[in-house]
Amino acid sequence: EQTLEKLRTRINQKVMSGLGTWIDWQYLFTAANLLAKCRYTLQYTYPYAYYMDAGSRKELFEYQQAQLEAEIENLSWKIERAETTDRGDLENQMDIAEKRRTTLLK
Repeated sequence: EQTLEKLRTRINQKVMSGLGTWIDWQYLFTAANLLAKCRYTLQYTYPYAYYMDAGSRKELFEYQQAQLEAEIENLSWKIERAETTDRGDLENQMDIAEKRRTTLLK
């Protein structure tokens, strides 16, 4: 919620300054929604991992969990610095985070 409100304020400032239109900055909302989705998924994987039986399957799950965690942090960092980050780089990070999320859920 806070992230979306901050983004909305930043985009309003950009649009009012003539640095593009709402459509030009829409990808930031898409990225923020994906970030929320990934965080939501990660939040519910911790109890699941806690109750898994010890073994290679649990180790793999925890590894994938750590990978998703790292990609979420990268995505969050790139959203916060969207003015200085290339849009293609941000969209690439979005794709990576979504792939890590879906891999973890399989």
